[in-house]
Amino acid sequence: MIHGVHVLSTEELPVDPDSLPPPGELLDGELDITTRGLAEPEIQPMLQATLSPLRVAFQGEAGAFSEEAIVQLWGAEAEPVPMRTFADVMDAAETGAVDYGLLPIESTLMGGVDSAYDLLAMHEGLLIAAETVVPIRLCVLGIPGAALAEIRQLHSHPLMLAQCAHFLERYKHITPVPSWDTAGAARAVMQGGDPTRAAAGSRRAADRFGLELLVDRIEDRPDTQMRFLAVARTPAPLESGTAARSAALCTVRDVAGGLIAALQPLAKGGFNVSHFVARPTREPWQYMYYIEFEHDAGDPHAARALEAVRKAAMTYRLLGTFPRWTAGSAPPGGESLLT
Repeated sequence: MIHGVHVLSTEELPVDPDSLPPPGELLDGELDITTRGLAEPEIQPMLQATLSPLRVAFQGEAGAFSEEAIVQLWGAEAEPVPMRTFADVMDAAETGAVDYGLLPIESTLMGGVDSAYDLLAMHEGLLIAAETVVPIRLCVLGIPGAALAEIRQLHSHPLMLAQCAHFLERYKHITPVPSWDTAGAARAVMQGGDPTRAAAGSRRAADRFGLELLVDRIEDRPDTQMRFLAVARTPAPLESGTAARSAALCTVRDVAGGLIAALQPLAKGGFNVSHFVARPTREPWQYMYYIEFEHDAGDPHAARALEAVRKAAMTYRLLGTFPRWTAGSAPPGGESLLT
């Protein structure tokens, strides 16, 4: 069940189970609704967006919302490089196979992406270089000539299916079916040629795969957005005074006031903690804390506050200082490529 909506079981699926991902590699582990041991699909090579040497890894394939995030950050100057999993994205960035890796970090509707925080903690050779925010505009995409009344299955990533629960409640004859990603679902629908199957995806996916837009804007909230982080081995330094965020990861002593002591320097310095998440360390009942706070780059008061956090914490690691995203923001390491 996704928000009260029935999802086909593996035995009920009329599609090849090889098109489904294994648990633990979905966008959000809490929405993992497939069974372990199923094979992953081979992601088809996408068209190169540019001959530029700048390469950016993302999970999924061409037409995914992650590709939209890449376009927002770098425009046509970047070559999106599709990867099978988020772990593959981070490995490619850490080994230098690509210049940047892109991870979704949180949705305004569904909250944080658990695996993203864990991967940031695991990859000590990477720093956060940039962020961007992508509006999630979900459409029902069918093959040319299909009609909404004919649709019996809606394929998409589980996180996206969860974000159109109201639509599925209204059209009870449509059953949600989990897929590897939004763009992959769109491609499978086009290749299948079945007028009873549709995908929940973006206009970009519709254009790329030649699908027909049957219903526009089926997301539960019209203001739904996804925030993405770009990671790199050596991010470009920020100019002093740039509106920035710093992200840090720490553990604290298991005593009364231990967490408050670690956060207090930020409050005393007048810094807004804009994002805070607790994640298990994999040791029983031990947690690490992901913290983001806002400041101006080069502010010595921010540096002193971070040093105080480090001293109050049991373990501490700075994950990066990066420019706060606004529409038209400059991409990491260069002037704005957005119009």
